[in-house]
Amino acid sequence: MKGFFKGLLFGSVVGGLGGLLLAPRSGKETQEKIIDEIDDWKYLSTDFNEKLTTFKSTLADFQETAETMIPAFAEGLTKDIENFKFQAEPRLEQIQEQVEKIQQELPEMPEITEEKED
Repeated sequence: MKGFFKGLLFGSVVGGLGGLLLAPRSGKETQEKIIDEIDDWKYLSTDFNEKLTTFKSTLADFQETAETMIPAFAEGLTKDIENFKFQAEPRLEQIQEQVEKIQQELPEMPEITEEKED
């Protein structure tokens, strides 16, 4: 990987020098273009660093909020589940009792078997 970056840097330098030597512009125009390009790169670098700082700050705020909210949310969810179980268990028992009562009151049905004809 180091070799790749060395080659990339070397190629950039050689390409830049070749462009300067073979450029159809005058030296003054080339200097102005280089200065403009450097200014553009400075602006892009500064803008990128500011956005990266903002992103890091936002990410830290999000992490702090998540660390605060997730335990409270999980605790609330656990309480809701326990409350649901508390309310559902008596109802399930009542339903089971009704099913058993219906089964006892129904006369026994003979099993229907199909006879196969040979």
